[in-house]
Amino acid sequence: MIWQRTHETQQQLCTAANGTRQMTNTTLQLQRLQSLTGEQRERVLTLHISPEQIEFAGTTAQAVSVCEGASPDEVAGLAILESETPIGFVLLSRGARLPDWAPAGSAALRAMRIDSREQGKGHGRSALVQVAAWVSEHWVSCSTLALCVDDQNLAARRAYEAAGFTEYSEPRAGRIGLVRYLAKPLAASL
Repeated sequence: MIWQRTHETQQQLCTAANGTRQMTNTTLQLQRLQSLTGEQRERVLTLHISPEQIEFAGTTAQAVSVCEGASPDEVAGLAILESETPIGFVLLSRGARLPDWAPAGSAALRAMRIDSREQGKGHGRSALVQVAAWVSEHWVSCSTLALCVDDQNLAARRAYEAAGFTEYSEPRAGRIGLVRYLAKPLAASL
């Protein structure tokens, strides 16, 4: 099943034929990994991810494998689609699959990635809005969306902070340096 909120659209800058820049709207959708077509699933597995991003978040194949054996009530792998084409992927977990760094009662946003050819277009920021809305609607018991981000991953930190995430814990030493812990309260579902 494809999930989207049509009133939450992403605006992109486009250059018109006369050289002026105009805003156009594109709607991103989230779709569970299990309901993707074979072609969409292959596209998820072949997202172009920079070596630096893989260093921070692991490979897309690793994120997908977490979903395959887990209960869909505790783990959600969501493809980020633009016009039915996967341009990103995010892994969410809760309950017994909640990482030890995440506050009780939260959903953890893990391993979010946007295809490198699609970066810089606001897709990450738009996807964060969609993910928060998805959790509010589908995992109503979760009051917070939490994540951890490597201190050196400045682009991700800026995107998360712009999306309303704030630090809730002191940074700790991680695998490749300091790790920051951020969270965002979720709106009650309608």
